[in-house]
Amino acid sequence: MIAGYILTGGKNRRMNGKKKLFLEYEGKPFYQHIVQAFHSFSTIYLSVDCVEPYEMVGLPMIVDTYPNLGPIGGIYSGLKVCKEDALFVTACDMPLINETAVREVIEQYQNRKTLTIIGTNHQIHPLFGIYPKTILPIIEEMIREKNYRVMNLLDFTEVSVVQLKNNSRIAENINTVNEYNRLRGE
Repeated sequence: MIAGYILTGGKNRRMNGKKKLFLEYEGKPFYQHIVQAFHSFSTIYLSVDCVEPYEMVGLPMIVDTYPNLGPIGGIYSGLKVCKEDALFVTACDMPLINETAVREVIEQYQNRKTLTIIGTNHQIHPLFGIYPKTILPIIEEMIREKNYRVMNLLDFTEVSVVQLKNNSRIAENINTVNEYNRLRGE
């Protein structure tokens, strides 16, 4: 069984402190776009550093076991706590994801049962994909060694990459005010 898992992000410094999860695009906060793409999952968790700012979202939350480690810490905490066999991880600043891309990743994962992520425009995107619990020991070792880069995880485990069409904007991260303004056509 797979659950959806939204990484809520860190300090949001490049967004002037605004929580990216709540930024609006096409009349809805980013998280609602992600929840819509994840609608086939019976559970969707939020990965959070603290509960308070996110209570109004109404999704179950998993608090970081080790704060300030970035995405690897959130993924570790989610895999450690969730009851499902795997988590479909996405960053909260990816409002362009859609159900079709989610389904493609799930289909490939079901065939391979390995870490399954997407690739677009000759790049891989580790923050949009399925992380099975079987990789938890690898992540634990990385944390012990203070190796916190998610991209480094790909060197230590089998990875399956779903190539999306070259012009796909699915994996576009909205990290800065300028990127957010561009997304909104400003």
